[in-house]
Amino acid sequence: VIIVGCGVGGHGAALHSRAQDLSTAVFSGQDVGGTCVNRGCVPSKALLAASGRVREMKNSAHLSEFGIEVDGEVKYDRQGVADHAKQLANRVKGNLEGSLVALGVDIVEGRGVLTGTAHEVKDEITGKVYTAKDIILAPGSIPFVPPGVTVDEKTVYTSDGALELVGHDMRSC
Repeated sequence: VIIVGCGVGGHGAALHSRAQDLSTAVFSGQDVGGTCVNRGCVPSKALLAASGRVREMKNSAHLSEFGIEVDGEVKYDRQGVADHAKQLANRVKGNLEGSLVALGVDIVEGRGVLTGTAHEVKDEITGKVYTAKDIILAPGSIPFVPPGVTVDEKTVYTSDGALELVGHDMRSC
């Protein structure tokens, strides 16, 4: 089995394929974990958790109900928060990749494209053609930009670009 894409769907398909004792290769496109792990769910939830903790710590009235008193200003390091989100995403990505390797899944770093010939997928980077009895397409997602909208990641952002803002001073945008 060849699986094109290694996000949540491709990873799950690879696990199932190996559970059926099938020889399995996954084209990761250098993006094990896909959008969810690298630019979506995992890093955005880490950012939300950090911002929630700061908000709670700044609410002295609420904290006093618990008998907690915060002396001084609650501060945070924007780059530190961004680094935490990135490190968490990298850890999850590494765990996903490790689970595939441990099960004997071949991970092809390139981007898989159908050749037009049945049972063939080509590595877009190297040009090498792989064959398999079955091919599963799990290409994942990319941000949708409506027609007529120009994304410059300075005034109009995609979700991918918005995550990059965390480590930067928003006043310079």
